[in-house]
Amino acid sequence: MRGDEHRSRSRRKIAARSQAVLALSLAVGATFAAKEAHASPEDLFGYGPRTSAMGGTGAASAQGFEAAWANPALLSRMRERKLTLGYGGATFGLSRTPAGGTSLRQDAEAARGIFIGVDLPLPFQGFLKDRLGLGFAFYTPSNIIVRGRLLYPEKPQFPLLADRAQSLTVRAGLGLDLGHGLKLGGGFAALAEVVGDVLVATDASGRVGTRVEDQLVTTFAPTLGATYDLPFWKGGRMGLTFRGALDARFEILIDATKLSSLNIPVFNISGLAQYDPGQIALEVAHESKERTVAFGVTYKRWSAYKGPIEPTIPCVEEGCGALVPPTIPYSDTVVIRAGLDEALRITPSLAGHVRVGAFFETSPLPSRLPSSDAFDLGTKSAVTLPTRYYDASRIAGTVGFGLSMKAPLPPIDLDVYSQLHVLIPREITSESGPGTSETAKVSGRIAVYGMLAGVRF
Repeated sequence: MRGDEHRSRSRRKIAARSQAVLALSLAVGATFAAKEAHASPEDLFGYGPRTSAMGGTGAASAQGFEAAWANPALLSRMRERKLTLGYGGATFGLSRTPAGGTSLRQDAEAARGIFIGVDLPLPFQGFLKDRLGLGFAFYTPSNIIVRGRLLYPEKPQFPLLADRAQSLTVRAGLGLDLGHGLKLGGGFAALAEVVGDVLVATDASGRVGTRVEDQLVTTFAPTLGATYDLPFWKGGRMGLTFRGALDARFEILIDATKLSSLNIPVFNISGLAQYDPGQIALEVAHESKERTVAFGVTYKRWSAYKGPIEPTIPCVEEGCGALVPPTIPYSDTVVIRAGLDEALRITPSLAGHVRVGAFFETSPLPSRLPSSDAFDLGTKSAVTLPTRYYDASRIAGTVGFGLSMKAPLPPIDLDVYSQLHVLIPREITSESGPGTSETAKVSGRIAVYGMLAGVRF
């Protein structure tokens, strides 16, 4: 009797363990590896004090290290070596209002980081004299390198905004002046991907242990630019910049197949750590000693974006039962930009700058979203939930001030800038099942700031 009772208890334990592992497998399988779609901070705000204060323009008017992002062809205009350091960030005030409800504030951590810029004209002689320039642009958040979060699609979130400023920026470029008003340039953006695996197994004594192997892999995206000084318009210039798509992934495989005799799938925790859409910027600018005026348009190919989430259990065969992330038809966007830089002569050795600008950027997120599937532990079945992604077109006003000193004063440049982004209120409808849906109105503001100091030598 005792042997039968012991075997019965063992069978019950095995059955309970099997159900627990199965439930865990299904639950994790229903959880998609979701990474909020980060893009570089400069894709949101522009890069550098002058560009950011002038509405994100720069494809035909950028100066110094800022051109490594705006248009590397303009790096060829460098004449002095310069090191720039600064601090900046952004605060987010985003909200959503469910139909018939009250406005709900969306939590979003403020972004703060450090700027580093390097201007390095190359001292060649002959034809290449004053024709080549190198520029390096860095931005690093003050408390993280890059943020990745696993979020359920039904969790309310602004996936194309808040965390986009929480990532490392590394850009470099080289510009060449070919003469006759034509300048060409090229560069790259660099990011790190995280790949690895986690093996879960039991050792000879029956204890559960893990082995973790991961590594950082560098990924690059090209930046190409060209400018042409218009012969029929003194001081006029046209600029064209191409930025390749930059997607930094994270991919961790969790293998627990050796943990028991149960058929546990390999979990694929993966997604996009950062994503910049491929884009083309076209700009026309007019420059004089007293004033720079720039107008431009940027096209961003968001339609190539496959979304921030991937299935935790990839299907090897069709109909394996794993849940599939919702397919969202992101659309290409257009940004219209304008900027002005007015120079002020204060004294013979001190010059000031007043900068203003504005831009309007459409949203790639459609106004109607498909539903998402999730696994409900209570009913042990798949349920349909609304996909709560929110975003809206933005209009931004920008302003900045600068001081530039020369002998007998120290060779120092001081710049500050600020931006205010306003989300144009819109309604997002999320399907929550056959013939049912929920609607929320989204709105918000983003405040951006930066302070930089550069020394010429």
